[in-house]
Amino acid sequence: MEPIKNYFKNWGITRIIRLVLAGALGIAFYYNRENIFLFVGIILAAQAIFNISCPGGSCETGNKSNKTTEIDFEKYEPKK
Repeated sequence: MEPIKNYFKNWGITRIIRLVLAGALGIAFYYNRENIFLFVGIILAAQAIFNISCPGGSCETGNKSNKTTEIDFEKYEPKK
């Protein structure tokens, strides 16, 4: 029981919203029999369960790091 509690303890609001929307789309598919509801619902459920989102993390908003990257370079002088 403890691993299950730890799994859900790390869930954020976005994962919960995705799971609720997936459930709502599943209900919509049940009543309307429109395949698009099922397709989008499965995608949202997979994102919520496996904690995946945009490719490459391009829509990640939880970046709290203040690290800056410094690049040292030397000026190129061609030999004559």
